[in-house]
Amino acid sequence: MPFAPEIFIFVNVGLGETINLAAGALQKDQNGTDIPDKKRFARTIGAVISTNITFNDPSGWHKIATVVMPQATSTAVIKLYGGAGFNAGSPEQAAISELVLRAGNGSPVGITATLWRRSPAAANEVAWVNTSGDTYDIYINIGQYAYWLIAQYDYTGNANVTLHSTPEYSSVQPGNSTSGQTYTIYSSLMKPTAGDVGALPITGGRLNGPLGIGTDNALGGNSLVLGDNDTGFKQDGDGVPDVYSNYTHVLRIIGNLVESMVSLKVNGNAVATGEVQAGNGASRMAGNGDIFGSVWGNNWLSLWINNNFVADVQLGAGTSVATWNNAGSWPNTPGYVVTSVWKDYQGENIDGIAYAPLQKRVGSQWYTVQGGTA
Repeated sequence: MPFAPEIFIFVNVGLGETINLAAGALQKDQNGTDIPDKKRFARTIGAVISTNITFNDPSGWHKIATVVMPQATSTAVIKLYGGAGFNAGSPEQAAISELVLRAGNGSPVGITATLWRRSPAAANEVAWVNTSGDTYDIYINIGQYAYWLIAQYDYTGNANVTLHSTPEYSSVQPGNSTSGQTYTIYSSLMKPTAGDVGALPITGGRLNGPLGIGTDNALGGNSLVLGDNDTGFKQDGDGVPDVYSNYTHVLRIIGNLVESMVSLKVNGNAVATGEVQAGNGASRMAGNGDIFGSVWGNNWLSLWINNNFVADVQLGAGTSVATWNNAGSWPNTPGYVVTSVWKDYQGENIDGIAYAPLQKRVGSQWYTVQGGTA
């Protein structure tokens, strides 16, 4: 039985599609360099976009990026690894700077830019310029020699970031820019000062308002209390520190004067290099021991004693009289006293009397004592 000839035609219906797909396929030996939109690809797989950036100019301001930030709202972040300088043994130059950009709610329109610093060699400041609509140029201030830094950035789906690998330079902040906020993240490298955290430094410093040690302060004003909330020191005027005990004013210092508001008890010796006063100065004791007061006629005690007490006595210039065969009374002058009598061997009566004035000295003046005559 003769065989009839047959013609077979095989058609691979998938070959054309495969060829078409291969034309748009990635080559694994290209390591991603043949990806047309690398930023979009990175975002598709959830990766952070990373690139290099170099600040070739001196210290100053650099336009690091241009961003599109729609209102209500959008977010973008830019992180820089590396800082100003590349000296071996300078760990602070391995810096981290983080920029966080956040759009407003449209009322008012604008963005917020915050720079977070982790090292002295990191970026110093941030600013932005609104070029049009939702588009902003972002500037940072950074020191010199910030070469070959790694920049990573990301943004929300409604925003966009274009990083400038060689930023434009300005020695001063652009005049039409708006300053952002810079915060320092403190660490063992970036230690805060006492002023940064509102504390008092170990040396020097200023405290505003009352201070309590071990307790609250009830004295108020510029005061310091110790252990008890109303016991301590208080400044009650220009150059007037006061001492309080249980809210009782006990002592005041005014210029070159110390006032005690209560009785003062001294256990031990009280030493004064000048006068000791009482009665608000009405009486005084001088350093030489002399005392001044109203009881001494508002004068010094030494002067009062000198003027009122007999300092010395003496017999003044004497005289004599022959009494033999004479009649009379001797001495016949007040204040005179007999100093001697004499008599010879003849007769019974005395022959004469010697007498002199009895004198006293008060102050520097000699006086004859009065009285004594019959």
